[in-house]
Amino acid sequence: MRRVRVPPGGFRRIAVLRLSSLGDVILALPVTHELARAFPGARLEFWTKEEYADVMRFDPRVAHVRGLEPDARRIEDLVSMSAELEECDLIVDLHGSLRTRLLAFRQRATVLRAASFRVGRARWVRARWTRPRPLPHALERYARALRPVGLTPSQAPRVTAGPAAEAWADEWLGSWPGAGNLVALCPGARHATKRWPEEHWMRLHRSLRERGARLLYLSLESERRSLPALAACAEADPQARWCTEPLARMAALLSRCAAAVTHDSGLMHLAAARGTRVVAVFGSTSPVLGFTPAGEGHVVLCRNESCQPCTLHGRERCPKGHFDCMRKLEPGQVAGALVQVGALPA
Repeated sequence: MRRVRVPPGGFRRIAVLRLSSLGDVILALPVTHELARAFPGARLEFWTKEEYADVMRFDPRVAHVRGLEPDARRIEDLVSMSAELEECDLIVDLHGSLRTRLLAFRQRATVLRAASFRVGRARWVRARWTRPRPLPHALERYARALRPVGLTPSQAPRVTAGPAAEAWADEWLGSWPGAGNLVALCPGARHATKRWPEEHWMRLHRSLRERGARLLYLSLESERRSLPALAACAEADPQARWCTEPLARMAALLSRCAAAVTHDSGLMHLAAARGTRVVAVFGSTSPVLGFTPAGEGHVVLCRNESCQPCTLHGRERCPKGHFDCMRKLEPGQVAGALVQVGALPA
């Protein structure tokens, strides 16, 4: 391992780069916080896409969040933006993409990068017969990027929602009378093969309501529209609500829930980073790829079918046609896991 000389007074200006996606940006928090702890006099900046900027925007340890707008991500735009990094003396690239490499190209700063483990990930998807080992968790991979400067992040991610979002969540929930534990249900995911069937969510809804739980659905508005039967079920139930608010407000709401049921998605990581117990349902991906919810007390449900994982990020349809990885994960198993994490009575 190469060692990097730390200036006598420490680094003065540090940029952490992780452009996407939501879960990865959240998992970059321990590295960011460790840098803030080790170099308290440094100006700490975080670069990410604008849609994920609220993960860092309210964190008191981050001086500036550079959000990349959708119309400012072309190569020529990035070349121009890279001038903003010229005063940095340390750049930590946790993405390793063409875009972040272009941003860091020819900078005078020391550049540290996280290992990608691309070969190991490819073996799990395309060559399971080679019996690859489970990959290090993304937290560990990101932490290794700081080894050259003698730092070892060890804490789980914690997202700050900001006072406005916290006050809004109190008011929003205060207008919703009811008893029973509040359970968050997050039925969205970017790719179809990461999503539990809608009828399973409806069966889970009925089961949890019979046990006295109040249900808080969290998703994008587009995801809500794609689940019309589930949305109608929630709308007809006075002890269920559906929230499609901005990220900071969702974060504030999640911390007020006894547990969250999620897919392998950004909201899985957001719930864990707000201190909420997570029951995570894995489909076409797998825990062996290193993206389980961070921290203690979570439950990951994965059938470990012989064809899992069939992808790193998700697919539009099951390549085998049966979708057993999700279809055979029963709502009763999820309800049992919620008992295990203490969100439901035994």
